[in-house]
Amino acid sequence: MRPFVGCLLACISAALLFECSGGAASDSSRHARSGGWESDPGSSPAPLKVTPDLRILVGSGVKELEPDILDAAHAAGVTVGLTYVGTLEMVDRVNAGGPIDAILPANGAYSSLALARKAVAAEKLFYSKVALGVKELKAKQLGWDRTAPSWSDVTQAVRDGKFAYAMADPTSSNTGMSALFAVAASSAQKTEDLAASDVDRGVLKDFLAGQRLSAGSSGWLADRYVREQDRLDGLIDYEAVLLQLNERPELHEKLALIYPRDGVISADYSLMLLDPAKRAAYDRLVAVLKAPAFQSNVLERAYLRPSNPIARRSPRLTDKAVAELSFPNNLGVIDAVMAGYQVELHHPGTWIYVLDVSGSMRGARLAAVKSALELLTEGDAPRTGGRYARFQNSERVMLIPFASSPRKAMRFNFENEAREAQTEREFRDFVGSLRAGGGSAIYSALDLAYDLAYQELARYPRRAVTVVLLTDGDCNNGLPYEEFRQRWSGRSAGGADPIRTFPILLGKTRSIELDEVALSSGGRSFNGRHADLGDVFREIRSDE
Repeated sequence: MRPFVGCLLACISAALLFECSGGAASDSSRHARSGGWESDPGSSPAPLKVTPDLRILVGSGVKELEPDILDAAHAAGVTVGLTYVGTLEMVDRVNAGGPIDAILPANGAYSSLALARKAVAAEKLFYSKVALGVKELKAKQLGWDRTAPSWSDVTQAVRDGKFAYAMADPTSSNTGMSALFAVAASSAQKTEDLAASDVDRGVLKDFLAGQRLSAGSSGWLADRYVREQDRLDGLIDYEAVLLQLNERPELHEKLALIYPRDGVISADYSLMLLDPAKRAAYDRLVAVLKAPAFQSNVLERAYLRPSNPIARRSPRLTDKAVAELSFPNNLGVIDAVMAGYQVELHHPGTWIYVLDVSGSMRGARLAAVKSALELLTEGDAPRTGGRYARFQNSERVMLIPFASSPRKAMRFNFENEAREAQTEREFRDFVGSLRAGGGSAIYSALDLAYDLAYQELARYPRRAVTVVLLTDGDCNNGLPYEEFRQRWSGRSAGGADPIRTFPILLGKTRSIELDEVALSSGGRSFNGRHADLGDVFREIRSDE
């Protein structure tokens, strides 16, 4: 269980939850959007489809508060539908014209700049500072327990090989983005009005050399940190997530919360209204969420800082003055740094996509796979998230189609910029040529993928190698699971090995076997039946 991301609850008696499309969203369907699993079909009657008063896109950092928000909405006489997405994807969905009444991003600054449809009202509900969680012994060794370091000190510790950390991907998570801009602002000695010319790419590159683990969200980062904590000195995350992480019994060493003395950027969780016709429902909901009862009782438990000055807050949150840095107020600056992170600063990777083209994938399933893969080569993607998720010029890609047996792996090298356009055409042509037919040899195909992955790792030990499996989950040919498991057991476990596996199931409700494959490698399983595969691909690529 994530430290700050609880299980999603659905359709409680007080209020119904709904997807942003206007349809009912059960607990299971929301899990599907975030990589979880739905319940078995037919296990319960379908909920009544009613459009909620407010359809809200929400950052994943407040999932744990969902039952409390629903109770508050019920008290206000408002029904709400919550759908969880990352900051960039949130902006993309609004700009695409989806039926969205309001958004609750972790940081309202970026959304205010990037939204084509500007908010008609905004209320900051609560706060959480981005901080360093450093193992207590390491903090003592570095002297950070006595004197808070500057971001320059943190970067120097990275240069000296004394600090290796986990940080969420800046192109999908507010925590990673905020940390990167704090480093940029610190090196420019600016607390606000950062310009593109102020950004020192060399400093950013030095700082990012210490990032040994990434994830697409703050909560998933905490989960991954627990799995791989022995090879890391700490992580960068919200103070709320770090405090909850310290309560987990599987943590080997407690984390000291360190706030760099030259400043941090805080998440302000602004509830932003987009539809003026929903103002009355919005005002009623805001009034309850900012009331002392909600702000004191709920936020104290979640280690969030209340926006209501008379509300009680957790005594575990520091009272010491912490300098506050401003989020950049220029989209050009943001885009330049994020693009630079992807193209120049990010660690190079090799991606192996294992593609089920058996007869049961014929039709909509295979069409969805093709469409999602083609998004990864869109050079002029209209969506910000799409631009950041596409293959970069430091990457290599292999595609392994399989039916009754795996086919020869097709290799596409995106490292050669001179051939980039040609490589993208060859990739799209190959994907477009895929046809469904035959049986399904899932574990024979995964066996080939792992063999190629370890060959790649042997030749290029600094590369991150990731396996993504797309299948309907029906294995009726080739290597049985037990033989596959025995062959590879222990090779990817323990976190020291960068080869991780992400199964995406398009047919079965779930596969315990593929869940085990994902878990043993440090990856995750996704239910692709109800999720947008493009969104799933972007999330996986953020977890590199």
